[in-house]
Amino acid sequence: GVSPEAELLVRWIQNGIFQPRFSIHSTNIDNTVTEPWMYSNCTEYIRTAIKFRYRLFPYLYSLMERAHETGLPIMEAMCSAFQNDPKCYEEGVDFMFGDSLLVANVVEKGAKTRKVYLPEGNTFYDFYTRTPYNGGQTIELPVDLGSIPLFVKGGAIIPMASNQMKNLMTERPAGISILCAPDCDGSFTLYEDDGITTAYQQGESASTLMNYRKEGEQTFVTIHPAKGSYKGQPQKRAYRIELPGIQAGTKVKVNGKSVKAVFDKTIGGIVVSVKSDDIRKKVEVQIG
Repeated sequence: GVSPEAELLVRWIQNGIFQPRFSIHSTNIDNTVTEPWMYSNCTEYIRTAIKFRYRLFPYLYSLMERAHETGLPIMEAMCSAFQNDPKCYEEGVDFMFGDSLLVANVVEKGAKTRKVYLPEGNTFYDFYTRTPYNGGQTIELPVDLGSIPLFVKGGAIIPMASNQMKNLMTERPAGISILCAPDCDGSFTLYEDDGITTAYQQGESASTLMNYRKEGEQTFVTIHPAKGSYKGQPQKRAYRIELPGIQAGTKVKVNGKSVKAVFDKTIGGIVVSVKSDDIRKKVEVQIG
């Protein structure tokens, strides 16, 4: 077809960043070429979306490995992810990105608000404000051209790169920022390999199990020792753990030693920084 208008191009890209394979280039029948910079007044929206995909790379790459090994989808229809909620069978736009992120892209031209149905039996957190919402209800959010409505499912563990990468062939996460959503226990396995060769087929890869659990009044985040190895594997790693819903001043220990957590108003909770250390060592964060 003809080249997309500016708003449509932005919305395409805001959806495309969650696709397993994502690229922006095509020749149109009006002899134009679709590229990220074709509308100069929209490049900031497009840049922000693409940068977010790069930050999500540890999560996305782990989902790709899971899909390869098990066949589980990276993008899952709501009716599949929440089969016991009949209202999800009426939803054809929203989807789950892995088990933890509900993506509700804006798809109506000129939209000023976006209605989102949150599946019953779960708590969801606005990704940007960490505002909690009970499932089983439809909420309406204000949106603009830069909006990508996202919700984190309760119990989620989402690993993200702590640094902003631009080239996945030459750069690696300097550390891992872990978003933990309260309400129920959860786990996630971070998968890594060299990202270039097929050496993973000979077992050259690594996995790191991460757990979130509550025991009475205490909360624990455990990062288990990395298993496996590959060429270029980092031997040390720092972590930044986000825990929305935890009050300022709450006692925090890392591997039994008291540390000071920072209260972050933007997430309505605390951030625990774990200094770079051997990836073969277990990290246990105790809150409360």
